[in-house]
Formats: sequence, C-alpha cells, structure tokens
Amino acid sequence: MSVDPIRTRTAERADEHVAPVPGTDAALALGLLHVVVSLGKEDTDFIESHTLGWERFRARILEFPPDRVAEITGVPRDRIVALGERLATTRPTGIRVTMGLQRHDGGGMAVRAITCIPGVTGDWKYPGGGAVYDTRGFFPGNWTALWRDDLRPAGTRTLSMTRLGEGLLEIDDPPVASLLIYAANPMASAPDQNKVRRGLAREDLFTVVIDHFQTDTADYADLLLPATMQPEHTDLHYAYGHLYLGWNEPAVPPPGECLSNSEIFRRLARKLGVTEPCVYEGDEEMARQVLDTDAPALAGITLERLQREGWARLSVPAPFVPFANGFPSPSGKLEFVSARMADVGLDPVATYTPPGEAAATRETDLGRRYPLALIAPAAHYFLNTTFANVSEHAAREGAPAIVLHPADAAARGLRDGDPARVYNDRREFSATVVVSDRVRPGVAAGRKGFWPKRLAGAANANATVAERDADMGGGAVFHDNRVAVALSSRV
Repeated sequence: MSVDPIRTRTAERADEHVAPVPGTDAALALGLLHVVVSLGKEDTDFIESHTLGWERFRARILEFPPDRVAEITGVPRDRIVALGERLATTRPTGIRVTMGLQRHDGGGMAVRAITCIPGVTGDWKYPGGGAVYDTRGFFPGNWTALWRDDLRPAGTRTLSMTRLGEGLLEIDDPPVASLLIYAANPMASAPDQNKVRRGLAREDLFTVVIDHFQTDTADYADLLLPATMQPEHTDLHYAYGHLYLGWNEPAVPPPGECLSNSEIFRRLARKLGVTEPCVYEGDEEMARQVLDTDAPALAGITLERLQREGWARLSVPAPFVPFANGFPSPSGKLEFVSARMADVGLDPVATYTPPGEAAATRETDLGRRYPLALIAPAAHYFLNTTFANVSEHAAREGAPAIVLHPADAAARGLRDGDPARVYNDRREFSATVVVSDRVRPGVAAGRKGFWPKRLAGAANANATVAERDADMGGGAVFHDNRVAVALSSRV
C-alpha cells in the first residue's frame, strides 16, 4: 500500500493508494491507531515491556477518531477505518517512511508518530515488522575520529544550507565574508531561490565553488575549482538504502588540474598555515579510522578486505529485529512520551503538528490567495540537480510540468499543454500544465532538480519555497508550500 498525495509510479503498482492532504501523515497515523485501540488490538505485552508513557499516548490517540482524521487528511472515513482494521490484524506490518514526508513544519513529529505505530501493534518485535527511514544507523563508523569537532574554535559561525539566503543577507554576527561551496548546488536546490541569488550576488562576498560543471551556483563564484569525479578518486561508500560498504578505487587519472575535495582541503590548509596533523591525513588513512571500531556490525571488515574484495556486507543478521535488545533512548524503551522533546520545546507526547502552509483551507487568507498545495518530488532522470545539464537525461525528463487535478484545471481555464506560471509571494516559475487525477484536488505537483538558468524565467520550484525550518533537525519545508497557478504568455 502507498500513502502519497500523488499517484506516483510506485503508487500505481501498489494494491492500494491513499492520498492525504500533504503534511497530514501524523494525523492519519493517529487515526489508524484509534481504530486499533478501539478494537482492543494493541499489543499489551509489548507495550508494558518495551514502551514508556502508554497511558498518555493512548489518551492522545483517542483525540483522533476517524471522523476528525478524515476532515484533516481528506481521506474518507471508511477508508481510514478499513485500513486501521487491517493494521490491527496483520502481523508483521512493515512501514517504509520515505524521503520527503518530513519536509514540512510538522515533519519530525510526523515521522515520530509513524514510528510509534509498531510500538502499539507490537510489530517492532517481528522480523520484517516495524518502520524504517534509512539504513545509515546500521553503520557504526568511528565518526569521532574523523569529524574532530573539538578542533573548531569556540564561537565559530555556522551556516544552514536550508537557510542560506538568511545567512548571507540577514545575519551579521559576524557577517559572512567568504564562502566555499562543494558537493552542492544551492542556487538550484535551496529554498527561497531569489533570496539565495541575492546573497550569492553580494559584491563583498568572496565565493569559491568546487564542482565538475558550471552550475547555477558556480556562476556566482569568484573562483571555480575543478573536482574529480567518482572514477578518479579514492572513497569509502556507505548507504542509506542497504547494508553494504563499497570501496571506490580510482579507475582513471584525474584530467587536467582536477583534484578530490579532500586534496583541495589539504592544499588549502597548507596555504593557510594550519599545523594540526590530522588535517593532512590521506584518504586511505581516514577510511581506516572510520572502520576502527569494536562495533559488531563492522566485525571482520577492514580496509584491506574492502580493497581486496571491493565491498562487504555489514555484520547484521538476517532476518533481523533491530531493537530486540532495547531502543536507543535514555530509558532503553520506545518513548511515547519523551522528556527530550519537552526539553527542546516540543510536545513530549507524539502528536500531529499541522503544516505551516500545505493544509491551509479556503477559509484562511493564505488559502484564498494561494489555493493549491505544491509538492515537488524528485525528477526521474536527475539525482537532485545532478545530471540535469546532461542533454540525454534532460531530454528524457522533459520540460518542467505542473500536474493539476481536472477540477482545479477547469476552474482556472487550463488545459493539457498550456504554459503556466506557478507563483506566490516569494516568486514564480514556469511550467507546462498536465491535467490528471494523479493528484488529489487542491494539490499541484511539480518536479525538483532543474537548473534555473536552463529554464524560462531562470527559476525552478524552489523559487516559491519558504526559507523556514521544520520542527526537528533543521530540515527544510520543501513540501509545505502554497501557490496559485495561472495561464502564462511565456512560451
């Protein structure tokens, strides 16, 4: 089963597709649990032995009956009840929390609420049950040896990529005088594109970009340094979708003056007179340090083995119950009520935090002015903004499109193939209209990854996204965005 505001390729192949209003996943999770609890199907043994704060969480669940959840999510009550009944009686149930769901004001709380579901149903105790976001947590690298945060001088200014415009234009304690950008293309991928552009265009900002191509960000560089590509440098790869480590040996020498990021940093350190020895460690030495740990998952995995064999599976058993020996929390239990949440000003009980914009209704000023919730998932032939400048990939991906439900298109006098402007108070971008019931009414779907300078109007979907943090982790709110769509004269 797929839960997504868009009927994606994945949703088309699912047995069932549920399309909630963007940003309301936590409410749906609590509504499903309401059905489970109403049926008396909670796993009382698991709850008593492995969780903390059940009575308070149970009271929270009872605040979200199916009628209320239907009103919040736009999912019919009968479907919520039917899905809740299946959840109550199907063991094991595995939940895949995919990238993108968390990119709204209540995104962190949404993931938290969803991961509480298997705590109520007991699915955390079954192989194949529970919930997963990614697999990076299975790789227990010795990051302390590599990161060396202790070497950062006290009071060092930090920048957030998701609030780069703010950091360059509005915060001057101290002001950013120089900027080095690598492994990123923020001019195309950061929120509030126009603000980022104004920040990078500052005459008093010295910008260095390390990249393979003349990206939109590189256009604002005072100095562009050529970086090696993957076949040209040494690297250790771990994954967020599987349990294998990979060793990357250079297959060909770097062309021209291309250098790896790490070698550029070493040479820059020499020019700056840095004396800390660890700054000059080679790539193999750093890889060896990351692997230097007694963690069972890395048992028997050495740099020499990786160099010899090319890859190795983490020493994680299969089938696997990830929290059989306790949860990584202060109590060692799944915390339905969390003191750490309270300490940072969040509700200690898992709940639904409404999105800042996406769920606004026509009864609000925002909903009247910008009646469509815009979400822009990944393009199929780009990797974020990587490959968007490759003609073969660009041809396969096609021009930027905006998918509208037939009712929304008709209300605006828009037809398939019409040129449209998608806009809000922040800015606008151009797209071609696609009329389809792949989106629910009130939702507009675009795609991310296009280079602005290759588009009409020099803007992609991120031109309309607010520079605002989600509730946890400093994440961006790419899918918490309201827009209007109108016919454009631009071809």
